[in-house]
Amino acid sequence: MKKIVYLHGLESSQGGKKVEFLSTQGMVYAPAMDYKTLNLDKFIDTLGMPDLIIGSSMGGYVADIIGSHLSVDVLLFNPAFHSRTFELNFPLKHGNCKYNRIVVLGKNDDTISPEVTKLLLNSNDQVKEIEGMGHRTPLSVFTDICIKNILNYD
Repeated sequence: MKKIVYLHGLESSQGGKKVEFLSTQGMVYAPAMDYKTLNLDKFIDTLGMPDLIIGSSMGGYVADIIGSHLSVDVLLFNPAFHSRTFELNFPLKHGNCKYNRIVVLGKNDDTISPEVTKLLLNSNDQVKEIEGMGHRTPLSVFTDICIKNILNYD
């Protein structure tokens, strides 16, 4: 059974229909996150070794940092790689880390510009742009992306 970590966005809350969906696909750890007081070293130590980390907005930014440190694949929805209201000062681990990034961008996101985000991506990242989607990811898009790209269902 897959071990999945799900990190919600800065102004979102723990749980919800996305977590309910993920819990049908594996064991899910979806903690309430206070990103402003987060001790990322301690948080990483509590995770063990998940199979996948999924994050949205600020949760996507943090998921990417954790994925780089643990070499765990990540699925990022409108990640806050830029335009954050504060910094965590915890860098991505570069060098020998091997992890895959799938980045889902809402083409109509007016919170985190998808065009700026694309400039920050690596050539081996998989990018999926969703026409008509803003910053919030509809449940139907979330489940479709998870099923097709991460949970290996067709």
